[in-house]
Amino acid sequence: MKFNALAQKAAKGSAPAFKGGALEVEHLITFALAHGEEGAAEIERLSALHGWLDDGLLPDGSRVVPFGRWARACAAFARGGVPAVQPLLAEPAMADIAIGVLESVRSVDAVEALLAFGEDSDWRGDDLMHPAWKAVSGLNLLLSFDDGVPVPHTTRQRLHRLLVRAWNDAPTDQLRSLCLYALRGATTPEALAWAQALVLDAPTLIAARKMAVKTIKRRLDPTYTAPNAMQKWQINRARNSAT
Repeated sequence: MKFNALAQKAAKGSAPAFKGGALEVEHLITFALAHGEEGAAEIERLSALHGWLDDGLLPDGSRVVPFGRWARACAAFARGGVPAVQPLLAEPAMADIAIGVLESVRSVDAVEALLAFGEDSDWRGDDLMHPAWKAVSGLNLLLSFDDGVPVPHTTRQRLHRLLVRAWNDAPTDQLRSLCLYALRGATTPEALAWAQALVLDAPTLIAARKMAVKTIKRRLDPTYTAPNAMQKWQINRARNSAT
């Protein structure tokens, strides 16, 4: 996205400019990924100009997208990459937004940042909006699909260990299902053996395990080859069409 296009979306649209105008969060992230230091300055300029809200809370108690916080995280990435976003994970008000930026970066260092956050997290949250579980969801997006980020074996082992811990602490079948779906990115014989040994009775968990086992077996097959650029584009398009 070009500079003038971002500015126009911020100033125009059905929503007032302080609510972001016609902006979507994805516009800010895409802009940050593309424009570096100059992009960071432009994001900060637009945030100050339009008074984007940090908490998204309106006087009547309703909420809108907290574009002020998104602007901060996106500007941090545009200026300093993943290392500049990582400190935001330690701020309760910024953690979920920082995760949202990192899961869009699609790089090994973004994966490592989410893994490190998960390893240091408290897993007592009971819904998908808890930052620790959002990190697992981000790892699922980055690693589970055939166009995922290629990571070394040691990273896949770390993911497996993290998901075993998350599984043991998960209070609901929905979160356990997320663990199994994310396990697809932990392509190791140990992860496969762990999934196969689970004793399950809930249909949702059985279905999630079936998908995880099938994917891991396919990727462990010596004849498996990662998709080329065109195939990755097709996979990504199909995934976006399904959501």
